[in-house]
Amino acid sequence: MKLDNPADENERVDVCVYFCFILDSFGELHESVIGEIILSSAPTEYFEIMGNIGFMLEKGLIGEKKDPKNSESVYFLLDEGQKIAKDLNSHLSPALKDRTVAEGNRVLARNERERSVRCDIRYDRKNDRYDLNVKFLNELNGDTILDLTLYAPDEKKAAEMRDRFLSRSSFVITRIMNMFLKDDFFMYDK
Repeated sequence: MKLDNPADENERVDVCVYFCFILDSFGELHESVIGEIILSSAPTEYFEIMGNIGFMLEKGLIGEKKDPKNSESVYFLLDEGQKIAKDLNSHLSPALKDRTVAEGNRVLARNERERSVRCDIRYDRKNDRYDLNVKFLNELNGDTILDLTLYAPDEKKAAEMRDRFLSRSSFVITRIMNMFLKDDFFMYDK
């Protein structure tokens, strides 16, 4: 999976096609999200791709705006970039396109979950133990609603607990909140 060609101008064209393909696949994206998708899908090309953002802005392929919440750059396709994404995406390997779409969907799904839930594995050196920390957040202002720390016997078990929680986080959140708010502790056990 090589995105570049020997000639400098061809490198930029291939890099531009890939960047435009990402934006065409997912719509406007924050720079950090684009970077994460590229690092997961085409890590050896990361610096080349991100280094050509200015070139793509200059050529009118993409547009840029700032997120008012954190001043991070958000990129979107312009008409010329849409043409490149549609007409030249055959220059990208099917495996790269599939991997990029899968990684993009994974990153976006995780980001959506993290708006309301944070789930991290922490190692406590003092006590030589692993903990799984789960925070339920208010989506409107980011304040912590509930903060749980669960003991895990080792890192592998902590990862299993995290993955199990994240696979059904809405069920777990609903059940815990119902325990505190509705007095129906065992409504799901019937």
